[in-house]
Amino acid sequence: MTSTAPNPLAAAAAGFDAVWHGALDAIRAGSNVAEQLESMNGEALFRVLDELGAVQHAVEVLAARVTGAIALRPSPTGRDGSLVRASGYANPGVMVSERWRVARARGSVLAEVGAAITQPRGLLGELEACPFPAIASALEATPGADASSVSADTDSAGPAPAEAAGTAPAPLSVDGAAVIVRELRNAGRICATAELQAASVIAIEHAANAPLQDVVRIAKLVRTRLDQDGREPRDELLRRAERATLTELPSGMTLLRAELAPESAAFVRAGLDALIGAGLRRPSFVDADTATDTADDQPEGSGAVMPDGLSVIPTDRRRAIALTEIFRHTAGCSGAATELAPVSVVIRVDHDTLETGTGTATIDGIEEPIGPGALRRLAADAKLIPMVLGGPSHVLDLGTGTRLFSRAQKLALAQRDGGCAWTGCTHPPSFTEAHHLTWWSAGGPTDLDNGILLCPFHHHRIHDDHWTIDVRDGIPWFIPPGTIDRHRTPIRGGRIRLAA
Repeated sequence: MTSTAPNPLAAAAAGFDAVWHGALDAIRAGSNVAEQLESMNGEALFRVLDELGAVQHAVEVLAARVTGAIALRPSPTGRDGSLVRASGYANPGVMVSERWRVARARGSVLAEVGAAITQPRGLLGELEACPFPAIASALEATPGADASSVSADTDSAGPAPAEAAGTAPAPLSVDGAAVIVRELRNAGRICATAELQAASVIAIEHAANAPLQDVVRIAKLVRTRLDQDGREPRDELLRRAERATLTELPSGMTLLRAELAPESAAFVRAGLDALIGAGLRRPSFVDADTATDTADDQPEGSGAVMPDGLSVIPTDRRRAIALTEIFRHTAGCSGAATELAPVSVVIRVDHDTLETGTGTATIDGIEEPIGPGALRRLAADAKLIPMVLGGPSHVLDLGTGTRLFSRAQKLALAQRDGGCAWTGCTHPPSFTEAHHLTWWSAGGPTDLDNGILLCPFHHHRIHDDHWTIDVRDGIPWFIPPGTIDRHRTPIRGGRIRLAA
């Protein structure tokens, strides 16, 4: 009889079960979880928490390996190369995010680590070397194991903290592994594989038992050591890595996150600071109803005193105002050097709100509603397209005589679908195309009931992989082909909206 290696998750779960039962009060254990926790002393609660962390770590490591395996699995139809794309996901990180219902960043971490510790296959199906074997071993290391099993020449860096303290290193966390992999991959274009693997060993040894923020610093230091070709290659890598993202927060605010190379950041900072300086030099008039940021509320040096002395505006808030002014000017400037596409702001408002001035409205692409005051301010200086719900509207059903959906129809579809209607897709209406459910070439009318908004990626998925769509009561349902789900279980799409 052949024996199989123990599942780390099963071992962690068994360890947690033993610690949990050992922590219970022998006389009054309790009949449910809440009562059992109440019966435990403080030391026992910490033991349970630590074992729970071990279970979570085992879950995440196994999830990374499963994600890595799925990412390398070919498409069942032979198109698009991978099972991930054939299943309707842009990449493995999005797949984890949507199936686990977690943040995109969390899914990206598991996918990135999975790719780093999974052995890829060559053209003939043979297993190739793991990209980062030391990280794979460190993720599944057992506390108390011989630290000499992972070693490297670290004379120039000094002894690893865990060795200096005489403590056994804990397993490398998935988040820590993602940080190290990300930094080393940034240097991978100018370093050989052997150098990257040696650097990963150094990073792991120095990251042992360190909090995540220290792992970030260590990984950056190790990556800097690999950068032996001077600033030019590094600057080029930074330029290629520039990113900007927009994320709507639960508070209703929108987070703009930009990762800019130094030269790009210099232009942005200079432009913002110039606008801030110009604002300080001209007289300001503060509405008494909005003058809530008093000097006592702000730390010293956080902003500048307004000329009337009534308010202090922090510098970071001034930057936000200046940034908004830049894009407000660009959107309304017909001679903009960037030759931007025309900008339209779609406001959804109930007919009663429009007449009475009470209630809320929503902006296309922003889930958080706005009040009548914000609506009036937008109407004062922006070209708005009011989408009045329940009031007079355009003739939207054009029949089969016209192939392309009209602008008015696309606005109505945006109200229904909220953007790309594919489940979990975050592309706004401006990134989408109007798709005929029954193809126009097959006699499908260019009507709202036969239309749906899809981003280009998911539009191709529908056509290439033979998904079908059924709209029921204004809710799109996506039915996968039998090659993906033999039961062809419908998946709800569109935006879930709360009733008023």
